[in-house]
Amino acid sequence: MMAADDANGALGDLAFIIRDAAGGDLEAQRAGRAMALQDMSTAAARGDYAMGQGHAMEAMFWARFAASQGHDDDAVMLAAVLVSLAEYWGYDRRSADAAWGNDLLAEAVAILDRLASRGNEAAATAINEMADRFAPHIFQQAKEIA
Repeated sequence: MMAADDANGALGDLAFIIRDAAGGDLEAQRAGRAMALQDMSTAAARGDYAMGQGHAMEAMFWARFAASQGHDDDAVMLAAVLVSLAEYWGYDRRSADAAWGNDLLAEAVAILDRLASRGNEAAATAINEMADRFAPHIFQQAKEIA
């Protein structure tokens, strides 16, 4: 039987972050999210949108793990990551090509709406900014999944 970190050993220090995050360590989950977001930003800056999209997907999983711990700030970050990923997949169009991006945006709106209804000012601000940016059907879809 291999040691717990051997399967990811080729990843160097990231192997320890993965191990700790898998064990529920919130700071490791946040570190993984931050690394994936930085990699996404770096890839986008050099015009490598395929890699940027891959890192956005990675960031989504890390963000989901962190948000599952129940802290509002991590839920806001999950919503932000979902919006970033939706930008790669396309959104707002009523074609089937935009379905997944629209789903991600609707989930982000639903998360932020729940937080805003509990008095989270960052979430309320984000919802207002999104209302200026995204089509009304995204908000309707968010109500349907909330």
